[in-house]
Amino acid sequence: FEEDITRIIPKSEKSDVTAKVLQQINFSDKITVIIEKDKNGSEDDLIETATAFLEKTTSLNQYIEEIQGKVDDDNIQQTIEFVYDNLPLFLDEADYALIDKKLNNDSIAVQVEKNYKTLISPTGIVAKDFILNDPIGISFMGLKKLQELNSGDDFQLKDGFLITKDSSKLLLFITPKLAGTETEKSQLFVEKLQEIQRQLNDEFKGKSELTYFGSSFIAVANAKQIKTDILTTVLISLSLLVVILIFFYRNILVPIIIFIPTLFGVVIAMAVLYFIKDSISAISLSVGAVLLGITIDYSLHILTHYKHNNNVETLYKDIVKPLLMSSGTTAIAFLCLLFVHSEALKDLGIFAAVCVMVSAISSLLIVPHLYKPKEITEEKPDSVLDKIAFFSFHKNKFLIISCLIIVVVSLFTFKNVTFNNNLSELNYVPDEIKLAESKLENATNLTSKSIYLTSYGNSIDEALAHSNTIYKDLLKRKENKEILTFSSIGGLVLSENDQKYKIEKWKTFWTSEKKNFLQKSLIANGESLGFKKETHQQFFNLLNGEFLPIQFSDYEAVNALFLKEFVSKKEGFYTISSLVKLNLNGDIIWDREYS
Repeated sequence: FEEDITRIIPKSEKSDVTAKVLQQINFSDKITVIIEKDKNGSEDDLIETATAFLEKTTSLNQYIEEIQGKVDDDNIQQTIEFVYDNLPLFLDEADYALIDKKLNNDSIAVQVEKNYKTLISPTGIVAKDFILNDPIGISFMGLKKLQELNSGDDFQLKDGFLITKDSSKLLLFITPKLAGTETEKSQLFVEKLQEIQRQLNDEFKGKSELTYFGSSFIAVANAKQIKTDILTTVLISLSLLVVILIFFYRNILVPIIIFIPTLFGVVIAMAVLYFIKDSISAISLSVGAVLLGITIDYSLHILTHYKHNNNVETLYKDIVKPLLMSSGTTAIAFLCLLFVHSEALKDLGIFAAVCVMVSAISSLLIVPHLYKPKEITEEKPDSVLDKIAFFSFHKNKFLIISCLIIVVVSLFTFKNVTFNNNLSELNYVPDEIKLAESKLENATNLTSKSIYLTSYGNSIDEALAHSNTIYKDLLKRKENKEILTFSSIGGLVLSENDQKYKIEKWKTFWTSEKKNFLQKSLIANGESLGFKKETHQQFFNLLNGEFLPIQFSDYEAVNALFLKEFVSKKEGFYTISSLVKLNLNGDIIWDREYS
């Protein structure tokens, strides 16, 4: 069975790509670990709890791809060096305008003096390499571009951990190896995380409290609830049906006889799908299972006729033609689904049509052999159901007038019927997950209304070019306050053509005159403060160096860029996602296609 929800989407050239994109990108499978400070807790307790959590989850490597939320010093240094070595790729027109303003004797003198004071202060130990390699702070302009990867400024770093600005919560983000929709496999993972939660909440009681929020927990909770609801409703309905059938037919074996043709129909329909389809949509079968209740009616028709006329020959004369006509028209109606462009609905059409026909024929072949009615001397209503069946509804004036009144009233009120368009309300969300969600809403905008924009292509360069187009449009929308904020790599990770353009811009800006002037001015102002002539030699080498476009693999090597969160590749097809946070007070209709 295939549990692919996109099989229900109508197929066309455009929708095929949509389904492909949906399969490949990861919208919200992450699990957010919320560690909240209790009344007697402190920031140190938050960090201690987070450290203990990371240690305990080392045994769950078979379920966890990675855990984010702790930034290592090595990653920070790696990022700084990457930006410095590829500086032209991170500068834009505004940056060059700012650099141009700095290229005068007065500004350079002020900057050199400022650098000198920083070097002789206690912070000079940390800032020394920055100042020597970049005396006018160009690389900081490039590093600011990394903020575009964030969808907000709700956090601060402490000891490498992400803590909310009010210091009340520490957040970690788990990337599971399993998708949130794979509930059967995810259940064991969720149970293990809940066990860790219980242990840490007991250990740090009164200091901190750990909770989870994520699609895996919601999906598992939904699966459990659905199983419970199905079991409950099926047991109730079957119990009532069995009681009614036994009461009406005065035979305890009747319910079993009625369900045998339906069972034949289901088995044969699945066998037919197995031979004509590569895979069977579990979604279509689940819908079909609800519709297949109609097949029980065929057995009931035969049993009812047989009960009041125990002559088999007469039974077949009376029932065969209407039964086959009824099942045939129903099957044809289901087969009309073959003309739609949804694979799941096509599976449903074949499954339901075969099941209906086989159930009808099986009822004719099996039921008369298994059920033997009693001899009837006089046909009279001897039970409540018989009395209802013999009642002449079409002659009752009260019922006719009531039905007419209801029909007339409905003509004026049917427009008042509304449908709930919020798909998220279809989910069953346990109280503890609702509480975790409210904690996130109070501290960050992580749960605010969001949309994902995805660029795609058959090469990474093609996808990057489309991503850059989306990025430019999002910048304009943010300036116009149409959106709250966005997170995108469109302005950072560039296609080869965009890289060449930026490198050419660098070359055009840094003329020989500007480089010579800056070098002489830095040396002259530095010597007056005791700097050696070669103090900023690495920076001078940078200005005179030759820059070339880099490969996407070079970007991927920088851990702090978290490109796996944005870029996905499968069978030569690339997708790049951008996260957009919307204003809560308004909706934006995204009707533009980027090409």
